[in-house]
Amino acid sequence: MRRIVRKGAAADGVRRKDEGNPLADRLAMLESALDAVSEGVIITDEQGRIIYYNQALAKIEGLDGTRVVGRYLTDVYQVMPEKSEHLAATKSGRQFQEVAKHYFTADGRQVSLVASTYPVRREGRILGAFSVCRDVTRLKELLGESLRLQKELWAGDRGRAAPGNGTRYTFADLVHASPVMQNLLRQAEKAARTDCPVLVYGETGTGKEVLVQSLHNASARREQPFVGINCAAIPDALLESLLFGTVKGAFTGAVDSPGLLEQAGGGTLFLDEINSMSPALQAKLLRVVQERTFRRVGGRQEITVQCRIISSTNMDPWQCIRKGTLREDLYYRLAVLTLPIPPLRERPEDIEALVNHFINQYGKIYGQGRVRPAPELQEAFLRYHWPGNVRELKHVIESCLVMLEAGEEVITFQHLPACLRPRLTRSKVSGYVSAALRSGGSLQQMLEEVERQLIKEVLQKNQGNITRAAGALGVLRQNLQYRMRRLGIKAGAGGGD
Repeated sequence: MRRIVRKGAAADGVRRKDEGNPLADRLAMLESALDAVSEGVIITDEQGRIIYYNQALAKIEGLDGTRVVGRYLTDVYQVMPEKSEHLAATKSGRQFQEVAKHYFTADGRQVSLVASTYPVRREGRILGAFSVCRDVTRLKELLGESLRLQKELWAGDRGRAAPGNGTRYTFADLVHASPVMQNLLRQAEKAARTDCPVLVYGETGTGKEVLVQSLHNASARREQPFVGINCAAIPDALLESLLFGTVKGAFTGAVDSPGLLEQAGGGTLFLDEINSMSPALQAKLLRVVQERTFRRVGGRQEITVQCRIISSTNMDPWQCIRKGTLREDLYYRLAVLTLPIPPLRERPEDIEALVNHFINQYGKIYGQGRVRPAPELQEAFLRYHWPGNVRELKHVIESCLVMLEAGEEVITFQHLPACLRPRLTRSKVSGYVSAALRSGGSLQQMLEEVERQLIKEVLQKNQGNITRAAGALGVLRQNLQYRMRRLGIKAGAGGGD
């Protein structure tokens, strides 16, 4: 295999012997492309000698690429030959997908990667191997810190009146007015009185974790910790060690560390977006749910599961099964009870209650007094489809309160985020059309009704001033006056000009 020489390995100004060689030019272009990617790339020959090492990996590991190329893997890394994926791929031709690697470089730097290793073949012969690596060192540190703080919060607050178990929400935080949500809460309260596994499903932003935390706080496990993790946010190889824990020596750099199943104790473990978990890891979780025991990664001791497992998906679980993102056998184990949270567009009765709740919540934070949405804005809220559900509505209300001037008490379209304003305006116009359709009549009558409502609104925004209203509508003042007479519209007390 031709040895790839990094540009940085040669002294500046030295002319390469193979300059003008098409193969050398091609290798140089490939090298430049690999140096530009954000993932680390390392290539070794059949003896385990490093022949390429890109800049991204040099940054991750803190090594000098010019001193790495040409050396053997075992000289650069504290790794035994029998535990090297590169050497195993070269000898057996196997691929290693998404392997968690925790190791020390020769200079003692600890690194956590998720790497995929592949053999390189040509005409039936294995020439070497290469790995594509993603750095998860910082992610691992942040997850560990988050779990440590969550544990301290639970331990430090146990004697207080607040839940003090790693949660923030109870059923009282699920603001609603719709019958469908009232029925959902009745089902959740029944689920809280059992120990059955529960599967919650709903679109992003509907409040799945709020419901799950509330369920935990209404259960007999409320005094025990609540531990939640988003399966979609963590690489699968790292997720396994987080769930099950590790034993010292399981892999290079591994230490005795309890996983989330142990940290949850006799409380609740919440696996959010479980349909993002790989089928292989779902199979391991299935065994845990069936047998109620597990082993740490690299361990032999069977540990009894004491916690209750609650999971969630961001779509109908049967759709997940059909798409192959959720094992059917695991679904039957986790979905003894199912709680579907409907999207906000399917429960418009809740919108007004939520708007008032968020206005009250953020009004205290930003020092706003008695604030209310304008009637036309409230109507637009009811007609908007809210793709981000309750979370989107919450952020919109907070943004509006921030944009209010001192003394303003009415939220209007002008206070909305710029990206949302045209969408809500279109929703408002479609509302006029829907009202005209409901009124019946001929096409001409329905068009006149939509025109009447639009002109009335623009006049109201301009305090009845016909000149300004005509400018906003893009018509002449005389044209607007003619339309107003034809449609029976009066300018009102504020008009006149």
